[in-house]
Amino acid sequence: MHDLHIHLGGAVPSSVLWEILCDNGLRTGFDNFTSFHESLTARPDEVASLDDFLGRYFEVTEEIQSSPSAASVSAYQVVAKAYRRAQVRALELRFNPFKRVRHGLHTMDAIILAVMQGLERASLHYGVATGIILSLGRDLPLEANWQIIDAAIKWRSRGALNGANGVVGIDMAGPESRSLELSKPWLSEVTTMMDKARDAGLKITYHVGESEGTGAEGMLRVIDAIHPDRIGHGIELRRAEGRLREGLIARLQDEGICLELCPTVNRVTRVVPDFQWLGGFVRLLAANDVPFCINTDNPYLVHTNLKKEHEIVGTELGDDAGSLLKLAAQHAVQHRFLTA
Repeated sequence: MHDLHIHLGGAVPSSVLWEILCDNGLRTGFDNFTSFHESLTARPDEVASLDDFLGRYFEVTEEIQSSPSAASVSAYQVVAKAYRRAQVRALELRFNPFKRVRHGLHTMDAIILAVMQGLERASLHYGVATGIILSLGRDLPLEANWQIIDAAIKWRSRGALNGANGVVGIDMAGPESRSLELSKPWLSEVTTMMDKARDAGLKITYHVGESEGTGAEGMLRVIDAIHPDRIGHGIELRRAEGRLREGLIARLQDEGICLELCPTVNRVTRVVPDFQWLGGFVRLLAANDVPFCINTDNPYLVHTNLKKEHEIVGTELGDDAGSLLKLAAQHAVQHRFLTA
């Protein structure tokens, strides 16, 4: 099994984060593990929106992971847990290094190297192929995103050391509510960033169409401008109509762009009310030769794992589950950024 969409900020057990917090003597509002664990358990009835989810939980986890030692331990634990819980054999871990420098106390180079070393240990111990995707942020100044691009190019794949591939790709993530993809000047600058990364040999994935904030129109604009290899979520396609729907499906099909589906987190962030849409959506993608794969996104925040995500999709597919889950697994292998 391959997990191509998993965030460092939402994939580390609360017990590990608590130990890091205590060992580093960080001051927080939590005075015991129980209250800390409860605060990092995302429940659909408590999360107001995607923006609320990103702000409430990631601000805490990113701060705790903001040191080289914490970043290394966190990266290792993501792979170890994914393998032990779901026998994941390949994993592309994404994170934003700029948000982990603790206000300039650390450098992005130190954070990236630490994550790389954690993944190298995990790849050696568990035989899991790993790679790093550095995330840009919609909520960051463009200057900060340029710094991440330069860092990604500097640390791009140095070969598969024990199955660890180094930095293999770039992502755009963060709140969609500002609809930045509909801003031509902003998208033009981001396109220039992505072109530079691609020219250096990095692959591109992009969070878009996860919610109404960007919608299907945002997806189409990202495809036209950036031509990503994969799209994170892209589920707003299900609500597109008429020419927009037809055009978007055609572009996804023609460019072979793989949609990274993450069902549980979509329900927790309330961009969908339940899982009933999943079966029809997956059938739509398969019928139109649009590649798709199944992933966890933030497994410990939303209490899932890759095996469970496949089971959720399988339940909604019913009799079609066997063939379509196999197709999803094949697409994950075909569209992964890992070279080995």
